[in-house]
Amino acid sequence: MATDSVAWFEFLLNPTLLESHLNQSNPEPSAIGLIIQFIYNSIKRSDGGNMELETMDLAPQENTKKKNALSVLALKTAAHLNWNLETFEQKLPLHMLDALLVALLIETGEEMSTPSLHGTLDTGPLLSYQLFSLALYHRYALRALVQSKLPAKPIKVSSVPIPGQQDPTQESREVQEGIFEVLSRGADVSVRILEQLLGAGEVRAPALATFTVHTHQSSAITHLWDRCHLVPDEQFKYQIHYDLGAYHYLKERFEDAYSHFSEAHKLMSELGPQPEYCQVNIDKLKGYYNSCASLCGRSTPVDKRSLYDRFLYTRDTGYQDLVKVLSEDNLAFEIPLYMRKNLELDLQARPEKAPQGLLMQVQTLNAIRCVLEGESWNSSYPLHLAQSGKPGVQFLIQALAAKFSKFNNSHKERLRMFIMAISITSNICEVLVPAVRACPPLKALFSQEELVLMWPKHEETKLQAYPPVDPNSLNDIIWDLIHSYNPEVLKNAVMLYKTTLPPRQDIPKKEVPELSTKWEMPIPIYNTIMKLPQTPQRELVYLYIAKAVELAQAKSFRSSLSLLEDANSHAAKLPGRETGRLCKLLMWMLLMTKIQHCLHELPCVDNSVMSELTNEARQCLSAHSGRDGIAPWTGVNYWCILILLNAGEWGSLLGGISLPSHIYLLGLVKPLAATAHALREKHTSKTVWYDLWDVVVGIIANSSQHKRSSSGQSLSMERHHDSVVMSRSAFLDFIENLRDPTCLSILISLLGHVLNLLNQEPSSEIHIDHLAMWPPSVSGNGWKDKVKDTLTWLVDHATRLYPTGTHTSAALCTSWHLSKADLAYMSDQYHNALAGYLTAVFVATDFLRNDNGVDQSVLTDSIIRRMIRCCMNLNCYTQAAILCQFLESIDYSTALRCLQERNAVDAMDAYYSCLWDVSLIEFIINMHHKRGEVHRRDKALKMMGLLEVNSNNNDEIQREAAKVRKHKFLRSMAKQYL
Repeated sequence: MATDSVAWFEFLLNPTLLESHLNQSNPEPSAIGLIIQFIYNSIKRSDGGNMELETMDLAPQENTKKKNALSVLALKTAAHLNWNLETFEQKLPLHMLDALLVALLIETGEEMSTPSLHGTLDTGPLLSYQLFSLALYHRYALRALVQSKLPAKPIKVSSVPIPGQQDPTQESREVQEGIFEVLSRGADVSVRILEQLLGAGEVRAPALATFTVHTHQSSAITHLWDRCHLVPDEQFKYQIHYDLGAYHYLKERFEDAYSHFSEAHKLMSELGPQPEYCQVNIDKLKGYYNSCASLCGRSTPVDKRSLYDRFLYTRDTGYQDLVKVLSEDNLAFEIPLYMRKNLELDLQARPEKAPQGLLMQVQTLNAIRCVLEGESWNSSYPLHLAQSGKPGVQFLIQALAAKFSKFNNSHKERLRMFIMAISITSNICEVLVPAVRACPPLKALFSQEELVLMWPKHEETKLQAYPPVDPNSLNDIIWDLIHSYNPEVLKNAVMLYKTTLPPRQDIPKKEVPELSTKWEMPIPIYNTIMKLPQTPQRELVYLYIAKAVELAQAKSFRSSLSLLEDANSHAAKLPGRETGRLCKLLMWMLLMTKIQHCLHELPCVDNSVMSELTNEARQCLSAHSGRDGIAPWTGVNYWCILILLNAGEWGSLLGGISLPSHIYLLGLVKPLAATAHALREKHTSKTVWYDLWDVVVGIIANSSQHKRSSSGQSLSMERHHDSVVMSRSAFLDFIENLRDPTCLSILISLLGHVLNLLNQEPSSEIHIDHLAMWPPSVSGNGWKDKVKDTLTWLVDHATRLYPTGTHTSAALCTSWHLSKADLAYMSDQYHNALAGYLTAVFVATDFLRNDNGVDQSVLTDSIIRRMIRCCMNLNCYTQAAILCQFLESIDYSTALRCLQERNAVDAMDAYYSCLWDVSLIEFIINMHHKRGEVHRRDKALKMMGLLEVNSNNNDEIQREAAKVRKHKFLRSMAKQYL
């Protein structure tokens, strides 16, 4: 306890302390904390445990005085909070709030002290403060019933009470359900009383100074009711109308609810900025009001609704005024962006249901909304705009110009960049730029140079944009040389750059290769080009190759190949003795880029393309033995070996062609190819398998070490053992380009076996294939994390390439998904583990269409138990109980424990249709009967009454019933986790 905090019993000894304590800026304990302590100590029993020690020396009447004094202190504290029911509901347990308001009824009038007798209560003769306490209690009763039907976090109840450590806020479910039962029985009375109180006169709320606290000397206490505060009539009525409307809405009495929400809506403008005695939630009130109005057929006029409501209305009634609504929303941002995008997708899917041209207008307005909001806009929009032609561009300009005066500087800058982007990425600048120039507000966003850059690139425009005699145009030419990838633009830019004078004669121009430090190319090609005479054609070839390398790095292989072909055709015309060498090197670079493109597209590549590339790769690798002295460089060798490995041409790598010994990749590729070849031919060759084992284990175990710098920071350094063929980072790069399913399966099996040996825990074992291939032991233990990270990366790579059995066998994909799930389970990633196990089931059975013994092949008992553990750790205990039925021998102890768990977050009765074991259904029926959960009990009884669940059925009927329910459950799990 802090030194400046006050214990609750000090206020009991000196009640005058309370007001000064609560008026502090940040009192400790807080007002809510004091209410909890006062109520807890006034209602707790004194007949057991440590509670008896506090009252054993007190006479019965003194004990009663103490409890009354505590109740009054709680009421004084609640009055300080202006009787804010919303705060009480959020921070007080239900039984404490109930006790607090019953105590208020007792203090304000003896005839009101029993809420169950309010059915015969006459509100006419009641005093103003009694009206307030009566309204507060019955408002609480209706609000509690409404809240009970809304989703809420489960109450954590300790199964074993610890003496001396009781939690004052702990509330058993039985107590809560008992209170709800009492409130539900009196709900009609609460409605009738609150409706009567709407016509009451003056209402006053008890204040902190109203209540007088009992002391050990006092015999009779009189509260100072004249010190109550006046409650404004509009606040009192607004709160009653709102609470009555919410309760009627819950009971689906929408006409009554609409009537009350209408009155509350009218009173809202009279409440003032900060009403003391009512809690206003404008959004909730509008939601209730609009919903009731719609259900009762009393909707407000469309033009007076919010933009969101108008959007929903026009979407459902033929898209009338849709463009107007979306245009207004581009400034208001009221309609969620995902709803606007969904509308666009609907119009694309069903164009016949919308007026002609509406789709393009919606796409334009959505793009503007994304730009203004700073979100990424649809990359295909420029294509749609180009297809629409001049009408689409005119609508874009009109939509921007109509709201331009309301845009701020940030919006205008975003629009400027947007217009420049669509003019560059689409072929519509001939229409777009003149339209921008014709619109003064939009034209003001751009400089003259920017408008020139966006203008169509026909010949006369180029001459205007890049005059060869004007030195000031040099920057524009350099911009094209650096940023453009169009061969014609680059060709003209090189010619203009060579003929344009520099701005200053004393500062010479740079050569084209010196314009950008980011341009790269293979060293043999660079050295060969630099030996050729310096001509504009040579500079153009250099530029084409550098741009092709950039595009290949960005995975834009088609454009890269196009530039390389242009470079090759121009290189053949260059003067010099190195021309032939350059052309041959360019042919190998073309082959390397084609291989990169092919591997990037795998497994979706035609066999004819693969066959052609493998033939070219063999010829390229054979060039090492040629007599012309022109050999492919390391990068070409790397990609040629990779295409042979991924194409299954393992014989070529094992001796079919003569390979140079200096290629470091062969140290890994040869044993991997030999293992894959032996596996395909069904040969048993432990020597080959163990060679691959030694190589991969050496790479992972000996690839890195850590040293400390002078500052103490840990630095990671790559190192190589004599037996290590490559570093771990190079190994990961190799895996990234590995596509062959057999090779992937071998490496996953090897690394999975290593990890299982290092773990030495059967419960954490990773599923693998080809277990008999590998040694039974491995040395070392400090590199387990590296093995785990590498295996995780490899399995993710394999499942990303082959998510299903479309391009390889379903058995391989299933095995990889199981390995991925086991790795997630090992890392306590239970959601991901469940997703992996479910994916394996669906891949193995073709989405349950071919369920031929899936229980035995995929859902083994060990995997099912892991799924059960995952569900339990995610608090999905009902799902865990259903999975217990999947076991060959049903685990009743786990299933029953899960069914009784109160912290479950999955809907219990939603899965009753997935039960087929009669014993579990009988247990559930009995459990709900004991708890008084009639609705759930009846639902379980209905399941029990189905003919196919009868335990007397023959085995075939029982198996079919179980299979149907298993499939239903697995599909429901897939909707949640996949």
